[in-house]
Amino acid sequence: MSRRQLSGLLALAALIAGGVIGGLGAGGSASAGTRTRATATTTNSTLTQPAVTVVRTTTTPNKSQPGYHRPTIVVGDMNTPEQFVLGALYSVALSHAGYNVNVTRNIGVPYVAQQSLKDGSVDLYPDYMVGWDRDIAGLKLNYPSLSKAYEAGARYAKRHGFKLLTPTPGGDIFGLAVTSQFARQNHLHSMAGLANQPLLSYGLPLDFGGLWRAERAYGFKAGVVESVLTGAQYGSLASGSVQVAYAGSTDPQLGEPAYTLLADPKHVYGYGNIVPITTPRVVRLEGPAFVRIIDRVDALLTTTALRGLNSEVQLMGHDQTTVAEQFLAGNGLLPPNVYKLVVPSS
Repeated sequence: MSRRQLSGLLALAALIAGGVIGGLGAGGSASAGTRTRATATTTNSTLTQPAVTVVRTTTTPNKSQPGYHRPTIVVGDMNTPEQFVLGALYSVALSHAGYNVNVTRNIGVPYVAQQSLKDGSVDLYPDYMVGWDRDIAGLKLNYPSLSKAYEAGARYAKRHGFKLLTPTPGGDIFGLAVTSQFARQNHLHSMAGLANQPLLSYGLPLDFGGLWRAERAYGFKAGVVESVLTGAQYGSLASGSVQVAYAGSTDPQLGEPAYTLLADPKHVYGYGNIVPITTPRVVRLEGPAFVRIIDRVDALLTTTALRGLNSEVQLMGHDQTTVAEQFLAGNGLLPPNVYKLVVPSS
């Protein structure tokens, strides 16, 4: 093997160890995996031979770890790619702290998820601030700040035997997107600017009935409303068949320079920050490290990071758990020696 080849392989290993390969990533397998066994995978790379094998090693639980001999944690998530990402991030981080973790997919509608916490079949699941306040607590959407929305939701949670952990800095909330070219040409930065535009064509899913909230708050009126499928709205924007389309703020396409999400300074659709839901009983049984670990993971989840994570899973098709480990290791939440480079002999 030449010196240049070896140098390139070592650089690749450094990128993987830092969580850089694939940008920001996450994953969500059906379980946390066996922490006492190493698994090996070959990188799906377009680089020429020789091949590089990445060996993912995990830590055997020991008495010095906070999760040692704690009850098994069941992490639930809802049936969306982003939720699978979140479930994987939590399960990987907790597993590396010695906790035994299982992940339950598709825990159901909000009421069912709430019941799962009550009966103990789920110990933790990620919700969204707007979802908890609106669908569970029956509260309003138009709080002046995230902290006010959180305080209201936390009060409801405490009265009903739940506990909300700290919300993430970023989140997934409904919005309106345009092409960046259209935004530049029309000096359009927020939904408020739509009032200064002629009647535009909007692309919305059939089941979305909330455009009136933005129209009323910002004083604009949609010209033509066309039905578009979820995921296809960006193609409709690119082709010019619609000028404005619905979007989720963490859609991976919004990480591309071609599209712009219009700001919603009045927060007419609430706050989409992710908020983990658990119970005081789980917190007591799992110990203080349980909350600290979840809080450290969530502190990393800006809107930009969430878009990157979603891009890895939804657009690039990368393995969820592998990318979760890369993301957490790259941000210092896992031991630095999670990955080792194995160079085949020349």
